[in-house]
Amino acid sequence: MGVIHQRTSISFSKRVSAIVCMATFFVAFSLHGQSDTLHNQTDFHAVTILPFFMDLVEDQDAPPARRELRMREIAVENMHGIQWAAERLSNAGYRIELGFFDEVADTLGLNHWSIEDIYDADVVFGPLQLSPISMSRRIIERTGAEHILLTPVPAAFLRGSDAVRTVIPSKLHAVDILARDIAEKHSQDNVVFVMSGGNDLELEERFLDVFNEALQPDTVYADSLLFDTVQASRNSIGSLSEKLDYYSRNVIVSLAGRSSRSMHSNLQMAVQINDSTEIFVYTHPELKDLGFIDVSFLERTRTTMPVSEEVNWSDSATIAAVKVFQSQFDTQPSKYSIRAHDAFLDAFTRKLEGDLGPMDFSVLPAPIATVFDWVAVGQFSGYVNKYWTLKTFYQRQWCASDSVPTLQDFIEPELD
Repeated sequence: MGVIHQRTSISFSKRVSAIVCMATFFVAFSLHGQSDTLHNQTDFHAVTILPFFMDLVEDQDAPPARRELRMREIAVENMHGIQWAAERLSNAGYRIELGFFDEVADTLGLNHWSIEDIYDADVVFGPLQLSPISMSRRIIERTGAEHILLTPVPAAFLRGSDAVRTVIPSKLHAVDILARDIAEKHSQDNVVFVMSGGNDLELEERFLDVFNEALQPDTVYADSLLFDTVQASRNSIGSLSEKLDYYSRNVIVSLAGRSSRSMHSNLQMAVQINDSTEIFVYTHPELKDLGFIDVSFLERTRTTMPVSEEVNWSDSATIAAVKVFQSQFDTQPSKYSIRAHDAFLDAFTRKLEGDLGPMDFSVLPAPIATVFDWVAVGQFSGYVNKYWTLKTFYQRQWCASDSVPTLQDFIEPELD
């Protein structure tokens, strides 16, 4: 068990609902059970910059600062994920140093951290907000530390520095595997692409590019494909019902996320009305978060979506890892804790690989949800995680799409 040395105090409730006082501290874990070679080469210093809002003063006569308080909760959950990963590495015999700083400037506009606080860090996690990221990324770059972002950012934030990584799986790469799967399996079917535009426009344009590219090798299918688009919105499916063909196998594609709840509700209704038509659905991973989607809809349409960051709760190693978190914080890890935990372990393993060269690192504590498959967004640019896999709802459960039986050839129904 590591020994915690605090330079300043932190006060928070057992369920971590608020921070009373937050300042810099570090955790130095003792080394045990490792060889002298590893002792000399595996020290790992991580600094984390998060929105703790330690200078926030709530006025009892004013409305509660809901945004700031929620950001603080997310910051603490990320902090716990970092501490969790460090504890697991400590238990495995590695020496880890952690430093935490508030990314929100004080009441005078001065930062709570400076380059001297991070100059010897191996990795810097955060900040979470775009403005602090923009102001800090060049400072972090000058230290030579790897800069890992725990929040999605525009591609522009990753250009010009190959030391930056964002752990959030890139939805552009989710669209890639979706488009290629449809081109492979449904090139002779009636594919209807429901385009809602707005925030989803970039994903929709990416789908059209990748889908058309995937069809090019087979010009026969590309020429005969029944492909159409429907201009929809966050609230409407447009003319989708008119595009469904009773005499064809229909494949509906929608890349709209949770912000298009009304559109998804109308799509479900359109499928239910066409109960004699064969329909399959490919959709955005956030559909899982919409509580009104019926199991019967998912089953009938064999709904398929890209998924990432999934926890296998039946895995014994995962259960053991979660027990470490429970013993530390007396609660279950949130998605933010899990994401930060996995990112920390991935960064540690990559540093070890760089220090020691090719070795078997399978004995190291491993991420429990996130698979990392890094790809640069351009030359001399940062990295995104491109890992996604497809899941299909089949026999009342989500299954790996490649394990679902292949569809039989479509038999055109006869007229009554």
